[in-house]
Amino acid sequence: MRSKVVNIIFIFAVAVGIADAYLRLDNESELREAQAALFNTNSESGWLLLNYVSDSTVHFAAGGEGGPDDVVPHLEADQIQYVLIRVGGIQEEGTSKTTYRDVFIAWIGPSVGIIEKGKKTAFLGDAQNMLQPFHASITALNSDKINKENIIDRSNPLSGSQVIE
Repeated sequence: MRSKVVNIIFIFAVAVGIADAYLRLDNESELREAQAALFNTNSESGWLLLNYVSDSTVHFAAGGEGGPDDVVPHLEADQIQYVLIRVGGIQEEGTSKTTYRDVFIAWIGPSVGIIEKGKKTAFLGDAQNMLQPFHASITALNSDKINKENIIDRSNPLSGSQVIE
């Protein structure tokens, strides 16, 4: 019985075009060029931003050498956007060594509708693959609380929550 239900769901998904849906990037060469320039062994900070330009296509929209304060003005209340950010100056436990952490952030603006959230959540893995490699993945819901301290805290593997709210 279970396989019959799975087959019916798959047939429905194919019929409505969900099964073969994947996220597209319309300017990959620009993204890779910026990623190589901003996320190399000599950099302690940097960020990249992907914006949706259609239901299943994102565009590398912006990037820079700064930190969270430089990203936040680009986040839109009515959009889902993806950020790769490098935060530096992280003190390694038990040593005097400082390091950096690359963090994937899924921004979900407060004005994004529930249906839009559902549709684009299916593309989260594709967006993460586009911005690999990174050390941690978090979700941000409140731009006022996106700062270096919260990114470091929420991206810590021992953090109780990977959400900035």
